[in-house]
Amino acid sequence: MLSERQIGILWVLLAVIGYAFLPIIVRSVYAISDLQPTDIAIWRFIFATPTIWLVIFLRERTQETKLHDSPAQILRMMSLGIFMTGAVLSVVVGLQYVPASLFIVLFYTYPAMVAIISVVLGQKLHTTAWIALFFTISGVVLTVPDLSLAGDNTLLGMGIAFLNAAMVAIYFVLIARQMPKTSSISRGAAYVITGTFCLLLLLLPVFGLRLPADWQTWGLLFALATWCTAMPIFVINLGIQKIGVTQSSIIATCEPIMTMFLALVILNETILVIQWVGAALIIAGVIILEIRPQKQVISA
Repeated sequence: MLSERQIGILWVLLAVIGYAFLPIIVRSVYAISDLQPTDIAIWRFIFATPTIWLVIFLRERTQETKLHDSPAQILRMMSLGIFMTGAVLSVVVGLQYVPASLFIVLFYTYPAMVAIISVVLGQKLHTTAWIALFFTISGVVLTVPDLSLAGDNTLLGMGIAFLNAAMVAIYFVLIARQMPKTSSISRGAAYVITGTFCLLLLLLPVFGLRLPADWQTWGLLFALATWCTAMPIFVINLGIQKIGVTQSSIIATCEPIMTMFLALVILNETILVIQWVGAALIIAGVIILEIRPQKQVISA
């Protein structure tokens, strides 16, 4: 029999695997189809949004206490979809220009950005946080490829990866203030996903929506919505309930390494040894940032 802690670790690892496949699947869609970034983003949430609410409905049917949120709180959570939309679009746009392995490593600078935002907001950083920032910056320097040998759009893709990290960092700062006011983490995430879906629909009159040309592309989009979006949201919450936020966050730092390995095996991307070292430094920085007193977790 597995212990509660072991089960929690397995839930978190399952979520990490789901997230690790996201850039791999997006790059695969580009390789076999003519879909544009907005097409991928919209189809992802067309599938993901009802899936998330269906799972919530099935879970809450077995609960004695019914969860409710005020219309004002629901609106506040949905409004965070503005930053989620920016993050979603920057992922699919950026992955057109840089390899999945490089994108995910640069994306993982977002915890350092959260720390910087905290300083701007007047919070003081401990010495360990400054050490973590040093590790992160050093890792980025080592991870960045030789731009003189890279493609014409590599610098653009890297800039979009940093923009994606910044969007996620701002989102996390804001949601940390709003999520405790919501009845559950799952519902809070679903409100944000719904808000993101509504905003993406506003792009339809401008960009339209292309249909996938074959079943392989349909399958990849469905996997992107379920395996890489809906599933991780729920299982990470199950893991957090059993082992806490801090340990879950530290375990989740294996995501860049996992994505780099998948990119190497599935997409045949070339990853230099120095880039592995840079990724390790960034992960070390994230772990240092996450070693702090555990915060109270609301129900999932």
